[in-house]
Amino acid sequence: MISNETEISRNLRSILYDSIVRSPSENLLLSGGLDSSIVCSISRPKKTITIGSSVSAPDLSYAKLIASKYSEEHTQLILNLDQLLQVIHNAIYILRTFDPVEIRNSSVLLAAIEHVKRDGGTTIMTGDGADELFAGYNYLLRYYNDVDKLDNELRRLRRIMSFSSTRIGKKMGIRVMTPFLDKEMVTFADSIDVSAKVGLRNGRIWGKYILRKCYESELGVNIAWRTKYAQEQGSGFAAIRDILLRRCSCTDLVNVIDKSGQGPRIRDTEHLYYFEIYRKYFPLPIEESCTGERCPDCHACLTDNSNYCHTCGCFPTNRTTTAL
Repeated sequence: MISNETEISRNLRSILYDSIVRSPSENLLLSGGLDSSIVCSISRPKKTITIGSSVSAPDLSYAKLIASKYSEEHTQLILNLDQLLQVIHNAIYILRTFDPVEIRNSSVLLAAIEHVKRDGGTTIMTGDGADELFAGYNYLLRYYNDVDKLDNELRRLRRIMSFSSTRIGKKMGIRVMTPFLDKEMVTFADSIDVSAKVGLRNGRIWGKYILRKCYESELGVNIAWRTKYAQEQGSGFAAIRDILLRRCSCTDLVNVIDKSGQGPRIRDTEHLYYFEIYRKYFPLPIEESCTGERCPDCHACLTDNSNYCHTCGCFPTNRTTTAL
């Protein structure tokens, strides 16, 4: 394990630069968060795209700041409600899911990829993978005081990680470039002592500590030490939940309850809205063949070692895996 901060920083810069050179793109999905901002500072893309549901979306101002330094052309794509609902519809069809968290987050990616396709582009770069490799997720805070548990959880994440951007890009005919997931980068991240991935600054423990330290001069303090936002939060897409909770009635929710136990457990009216779109294209999950365990909530086949159902969003599924 590499634990020397100076050595880690030197190797990190070299390997990440090389991975971007191997998979270049003139387009970058830029949230103004740490990961995409690092990629932007290295790749100097021709075009950056930031997605928002309103002009007050948190990502917009951060992304504009980074784009002004490192991008030739920056687009802020603000979706109105009808456009957002259409993107959500398309995400459900492409990803074959009615999981609200997956849909809200992945709709940001889909909106960017659709924009690139309309613009005649063929590739887009993202910051996918940094959270998994460098302990970026907020829930990992619970493990910060136990290095062994944190290391085990990161290795578990490494084994099961998957990204909707890849599936969406394939469906849309757009190649998604993910420099943090380059083979050399993943191998290097695995070689770093986990103690370098979290660290103390101003009385607070931070994930992705070595990334923040390494690129602070390029990004500035406000972005290098920006708090982690999920895509649905930074884009403002999380607001669709409240809109759908108001739009759909409780009567609709009661009427969809399946007394036979064959249908999924619908948690609220947002979930119902997504499920009704899902059913326009796909059979009930229980009607599909499955050789392994099924989700207790929707009966979809559980295909990986996670304790999470990618079809309906059930968590935990009570499988014999480490809970998040």
